[in-house]
Amino acid sequence: MLAAFQARTFTGTADLIRENLQSEQLVIVVTDSWGSTKARLYCFEKLNGKWKAQFSFPAVVGKNGMAPGDGQEEIKFSEASRKKEGDMKSPAGLFLLGPAFGYAEKSGVKWIRMPYLQATDDLICIDDSNSRNYNQLTEKSRTRADWKTHEEMHLQSGEYKWGIFVQYNIKPVQAGRGSCIFLHVWDSETEGTAGCTAMEEKNIIKLLHWLQADKHPLLIQLPESEYRRISSRLQYPGL
Repeated sequence: MLAAFQARTFTGTADLIRENLQSEQLVIVVTDSWGSTKARLYCFEKLNGKWKAQFSFPAVVGKNGMAPGDGQEEIKFSEASRKKEGDMKSPAGLFLLGPAFGYAEKSGVKWIRMPYLQATDDLICIDDSNSRNYNQLTEKSRTRADWKTHEEMHLQSGEYKWGIFVQYNIKPVQAGRGSCIFLHVWDSETEGTAGCTAMEEKNIIKLLHWLQADKHPLLIQLPESEYRRISSRLQYPGL
């Protein structure tokens, strides 16, 4: 059942990472500035105690750029306002990843080494701050509806054909701070999102082939200048 799946996915690991920020896979997304839509995504893996670059490719973030969000470590920013629901900004910070999701049946994606949900017509994500299910992936047929708005996860378009849930605003969930943040397939290389991070389909497939749940993959999203400011303190690789 989905509720049990969420409990396994969103507890325990988050506490572990919050305590010591240990991860063997990093997905780093940087932009030129807080207001930039175009981004670059870099993947690094820790091998023999050292970060090794794996691959990189173009990406896009929110239509209005990035804003600091609630993640695995509190980072102080002097010039940026916090992320909020509906601001069309991607959250900046450090976030756990998972589950993965997509239109394919689970039996057809055994190559994905992350927890996986099939995005059926029944699967939705709640973006109504007043709902007790705010910022959760849930099945309509199993959940008493207390929301006015939600995100359909099985679209006619290919945006959610492949995706990964970003564990932003998770523990605890705070009303109005933003919801339903994913990595997913982009519309185009020039069009920003409503707050997600998007990329070409072939590239998110490449990313999904690489990610491994037991390596505790961590997403880091920041303007490049801010990443450079914190990377040495947190012992993260240079770009």
